[in-house]
Amino acid sequence: MMRNVISILFTLWLLASLLSGCGPQPARVTPPDYWPTQEWRSDSPANHGFNDELPAAVDERVQSDLPFLDAILVIRHGYIVHEHYYNGYDASMIHDIASVTKSWTSALVGMAQAQGKLSNLDAPLSELLPRYFSDDAYKDKQMISLRHLLMMRSGIEFDEDKLNTGVYGGVELLEGDLTAFALSFPMAFAPGEAWTYSTLDTQLVSAIFSEAMGASLASFAASTAFKEMGIGPIDWLADGNGVTIGGQNLSMRPRDMAKLGLLYLHNGVWEGEQLVPAEWVRASLTPQREPAFFLPTNQVETIEWYGYLWWLWKGEWFYGYRSFQASGYAGQQVLVFPELDLIVATTAHMEGVDPAADIEQRTALDKLITEVIFPTLMDVELAPLERP
Repeated sequence: MMRNVISILFTLWLLASLLSGCGPQPARVTPPDYWPTQEWRSDSPANHGFNDELPAAVDERVQSDLPFLDAILVIRHGYIVHEHYYNGYDASMIHDIASVTKSWTSALVGMAQAQGKLSNLDAPLSELLPRYFSDDAYKDKQMISLRHLLMMRSGIEFDEDKLNTGVYGGVELLEGDLTAFALSFPMAFAPGEAWTYSTLDTQLVSAIFSEAMGASLASFAASTAFKEMGIGPIDWLADGNGVTIGGQNLSMRPRDMAKLGLLYLHNGVWEGEQLVPAEWVRASLTPQREPAFFLPTNQVETIEWYGYLWWLWKGEWFYGYRSFQASGYAGQQVLVFPELDLIVATTAHMEGVDPAADIEQRTALDKLITEVIFPTLMDVELAPLERP
């Protein structure tokens, strides 16, 4: 069943004074001395600026406060300095990464642009999905653009909690045409007018991708990004028409999930090749400066915490170091700190986790990073931590 990644959106808004603001631009990071295409290399925490107490400190906190954690990887300068698996998982096992999938989808759209496709982000749905708009169908959605969808600004009325709790249906949704399902919802706002986190938007991105490329997101990824980066095995679900689920339902090893962070940390370069255009990486990690209506506050806001399917965090939340994040329900994440050349990737238990437990798990993970991982960094200066 498709899951809701950001059931804590309203809670995040309450933290906006810390979380919103200018997102991290691609940093000039020293190229790694190897690429983990075949496998990641591990090294002592002390060789990469951490106190040797890092592994024991992390494990102690996990055992006391994070029984739901299935895996954690701390990677610095391209080396795994801490890796541990829990709850029966190991490095060889794939895990549902929930809405981390969305950031993979964004990267694949960027790769399509490098091939000369999907270059006009402002093309309307009526041109991008012509067979769905024949005979003047879905007139109210004709002017939704690919850019609107990547920015979560389609204006389509959709409730993630209803999706997550089965109000819209169960696993049988995957057997049908999810593009038609997405287009069947009414419009709540004009395209571009409002920002609402929506897995429905990313499903339309997937449909557009399939139409333009003549291949699904999953098949394209398997022959390009995943092949080039040595990613596999994977499992990525599709609907009854073979259109990949664009916003979730991708499973992979945590080590492979972390490769997405390394790819974007190095501005789309992998093994010396510009796998994702640098301009696309920059655009994806640029905050949305255009104001939009935001339902939780019932007013127009500047959407500074989101780019093209990536979350963007101000430095105040992490001792002065800005970050970008591929984020999934209940604690699936790839969190990247460009200035520190640091990646933290986690997977966590999701089955049966309700929105309240989702918030609890994310909060515990946040404290693991700020109270355990960051304090063991010995080679950088940490600004005072500002927390709500």
